[in-house]
Amino acid sequence: MRMSCAQEQLSRGLAIVSRAVGGRTTLPVLNNVLLASDGERLKLSATNLEIGITTWVAARVEAEGQLTIPARLMADFVNSLPSGQSVLLDANTRTHTLHLQCARYNANIKGIDAEEFPPIPSADDRPTIKLRAGLLKEMIGQVAFSAARDESRPVLAGVNLRLDETKLVLSAADGFRLAKREAALEQGWPEKLDIIIPARALTEVARVLEDGDEDVEVTVTPNRSQVLFRLRAPTGEINLVSRLLEGQFPDLERVIPKTHTTRVGLKRAEFITATRIAALFARDAANVVRLDITPGGEGGLTPGSVALSANALEVGDNRGEIDAAVEGDETYISFSSEYLSDVLGVLNTEEIVVEMTGPLSPAVVRGMGLSEYTHVIMPMHTVR
Repeated sequence: MRMSCAQEQLSRGLAIVSRAVGGRTTLPVLNNVLLASDGERLKLSATNLEIGITTWVAARVEAEGQLTIPARLMADFVNSLPSGQSVLLDANTRTHTLHLQCARYNANIKGIDAEEFPPIPSADDRPTIKLRAGLLKEMIGQVAFSAARDESRPVLAGVNLRLDETKLVLSAADGFRLAKREAALEQGWPEKLDIIIPARALTEVARVLEDGDEDVEVTVTPNRSQVLFRLRAPTGEINLVSRLLEGQFPDLERVIPKTHTTRVGLKRAEFITATRIAALFARDAANVVRLDITPGGEGGLTPGSVALSANALEVGDNRGEIDAAVEGDETYISFSSEYLSDVLGVLNTEEIVVEMTGPLSPAVVRGMGLSEYTHVIMPMHTVR
């Protein structure tokens, strides 16, 4: 294999695929990136057996071939080279050594035979779902953070993707909160689809997506064991494949409250500020932030209010109050400051709606007018 490509493009390609490089692994080849000629392009691939990422870089190919090279050393070396220069890659497949040359810099890196690199599936001509990159990135960002961070219950460490005709739904839950985001698609799937994708894999998909109208093609393998994402962006083509989780995802519709006794409307910016300040004290008190909701005066002459407070016995306490449109009963409820901050951070509406039925029942958080997104938080138990 002998080819040359631009330093900037090679550096970007390595940064993309390095997200899938294995960390602690007993297979040395999983610490490597696969370099392979593919027509007039250099193909870069990496995998940790849970996800695999492939991208391509324009190259001038003089001799075809393939080799795997330690990803970290390769990326660090290429990133250190002068920009605006061409990088020559010349592989000796007999000794599994890659020679790199750029300007007055040379290096030889020992690699592993490409035959030992695990195969990464491709989409071929299977049926695909087409989504706008910006929409999919937004949906993932609003849902994936609610998945469980440990794998004691494997299905909760994933995001449920359901497709019924032209309605796509992403859902995630960790037992203390849940998030659901819906979207209508112009083109659907030929049959109902219900799969669970590891949240970490979807987070990596979101990292490589761009905020644009480019199409992302989503394909599921015939045996329903893997899902593939193909992005054709102006900066190049990227493929990401992830294994799917086995099991039955919980029916979250049974958990989402259908009624409420108190409904609160707040300015998002003010709500975020009050939550952030209370969280400074809450971090020494199990991250508990308390909300005291008070309706306005009769006839609407005075606005309602929400007081956010936190009390850490050994540190101190705080209380902040913001105006709110309160409908229904006076009440109070306590949340994890982390969970509350997370959902406020992914909503982009000017106003936030919180619906609840008392201090011990789950509360619904939505963006005002954003009916396609629902977030539910379980309350923290406190004494009034």
